[in-house]
Amino acid sequence: MAQKVTAMDIRAATALAGQVENVAAFCRDQQISRQTFYKWRKRFGQRGLAGLEERSRRPVSCPGQTAAAVEELVLRRRKELLEAGRDHGAQSIHWTLQRDGHPDVPAPATIWRILARHGAITPQPRKRPKSATKRFVFDRPNGCWQSDWTEWALADGTPVAIAGSLDDHSRYLVGLAAAAGSGTGALVWSVMLAGIGECGIPSMSLTDNGLMYTGRSRGFESAFEANLRALGVRTINSAPYHPQTCGKIERFWQTLKKWLRAHPAPDSVADLGDLLEVFRAFYNHQRPHRALGGATPAEVFAATAPARPVDRPLPAPVFVTTGIVNDTTGRVFVPPYVVNVGRYWAGHQCDCVRDGDHIAIFSGTTVIRELTADPTRRYQPGDKSTRTYRTRAPKPPS
Repeated sequence: MAQKVTAMDIRAATALAGQVENVAAFCRDQQISRQTFYKWRKRFGQRGLAGLEERSRRPVSCPGQTAAAVEELVLRRRKELLEAGRDHGAQSIHWTLQRDGHPDVPAPATIWRILARHGAITPQPRKRPKSATKRFVFDRPNGCWQSDWTEWALADGTPVAIAGSLDDHSRYLVGLAAAAGSGTGALVWSVMLAGIGECGIPSMSLTDNGLMYTGRSRGFESAFEANLRALGVRTINSAPYHPQTCGKIERFWQTLKKWLRAHPAPDSVADLGDLLEVFRAFYNHQRPHRALGGATPAEVFAATAPARPVDRPLPAPVFVTTGIVNDTTGRVFVPPYVVNVGRYWAGHQCDCVRDGDHIAIFSGTTVIRELTADPTRRYQPGDKSTRTYRTRAPKPPS
């Protein structure tokens, strides 16, 4: 109402001064109540036009007001997270302050109001609230790994591919690596192999329909699928043009790229690999994850016994080793066994995965032998009870 009265002409101001014949008619004309009229007449009489200005509605005292030092801490932490390429919303600020041991950390709602008061909130009216989405989550680590690759570029613009695998239950980033060019079978398998060496064999693998992952819809089995089948891992794929099925790894790329943009662009694939290792350690062990209630992926992964391939529940640890097939004997050392793969593979560098007594041997992205070792003997000969794969041999390493 103050704005309406202040905008009155000289006649209205004169009316407030007391020279009005019909107060009721005047109030109807100005669309105000008589109580408001007499209130403003009193103010006008005491202070003139200055009395018509809007008065502050702020309480005399605000015992619950956030201290200026706390507001400064919140704004400073947001700036630090933003510059580091990290999540910098109210919830993330709250968790990082808690983890740093700050006393009396304000609630996320209070932090949000502080940010809004200082214009540090980016409106997202079309974004659905978290409560509107209920995600399916596997109940144990290694129950399912989601794998994918994405494009990036070096400082000089050279295109590179980044491949990663993420544990569905804990969001633990089991593997992350880069290579020049586009995603290849060799790159995605190297990431899977590294994850198996660190975390064990998953029960299931979920990917999109890229050729480096699957040939199922095209009538053949990819090397990635054959290798996992040799380890007892079930492979499934998302529906075509439906990336939400692999939503966790798809959302992960946003987090990674935000972090990479906050750092100087690497000059080489090796430099990018070093940067990715730094990020993986940060993501797994330091970054509070909103979907995990503020816990880190490493904390959630370690809290529950991991799942195993259901058809081969073996208690022994998984060992991943590398060996060269002997030129003369066609044998390769898979500690503690010596395995015959045949002179057909002489000179090839092989990756060997031993899960208890089950052994799978790979040359590049090709599984060349799969067997269950006889624990009573060190040498494992080639015989008809094992599976030896005969495919076009890849070129030996130079």
